Amino acid sequence: MDWLRLWHDMPNDPKWRTIARVSGQPIALVQAMYIHLLVDASRNVTRGHVTVTKEDIASALDVTDDQIEAVFAAMQGRVIDGDKLTGWEGRQPKREDAGNPETGAKSAAQRKRDQRERERNGKAEKPKNDTSRSVTESHDRLEKIREEQDQEHTHTAQTKFSLHDAWEPDPTTFTAVLFRNGMANQTFEADQLLEFRSYWISRPDDLKTQAQWEHALAQQLKRQARTQQANGGSPNETGRRIAPSRTRNAHDILTDPDW
Repeated sequence: MDWLRLWHDMPNDPKWRTIARVSGQPIALVQAMYIHLLVDASRNVTRGHVTVTKEDIASALDVTDDQIEAVFAAMQGRVIDGDKLTGWEGRQPKREDAGNPETGAKSAAQRKRDQRERERNGKAEKPKNDTSRSVTESHDRLEKIREEQDQEHTHTAQTKFSLHDAWEPDPTTFTAVLFRNGMANQTFEADQLLEFRSYWISRPDDLKTQAQWEHALAQQLKRQARTQQANGGSPNETGRRIAPSRTRNAHDILTDPDW
């Protein structure tokens, strides 16, 4: 899946104060809008260029079109030039879903295949008896299955696919999706992702991109939170004391290797 980089001192970058002062808008809105532009520029076929409309940003951030227009105008010449984010090539990596024919750089999938091939060749140089040969052959078959699964579940930003058991939302982009859906400070249970998978796996004819699946998951979580609130409960918030084995912050759940 696609991803993008953020620099460590981004929240404290002094240009946000400059843009906020020029536009007359809060720094929080300036930073949220910039993250929205980053995600859009990363997903576009021509990376680094922004195509999302100001009306869509205003709707996602729940502000007026005039506020977005003011921030966008103040960003020009500082963090954006026309429709392209400034310094994109220097800060953002090349996509790794394909090799670079000009430099000879290999894709991530090709590097993984090369590593497995080296490991197999290293084992082949050692003397083997019948038992070790059988173990090695079983290991090779397992590696081949893993490689096929890797290829099956590798999706580019524009690829549509049916949901599968190995699917997960990307922690970086899904955090932004939750933010745009007004759920930045809410948490959800791991079982809700399993329920989401189960529902859509039973509908293999429904095809969506990675971004569309993440949006669908966020919408389901939002509906469930509203239902819970309507029934007398309240949606979970990160400031509330919660049981660590059940409910946690969305980003923490997605980045937990044991989940």
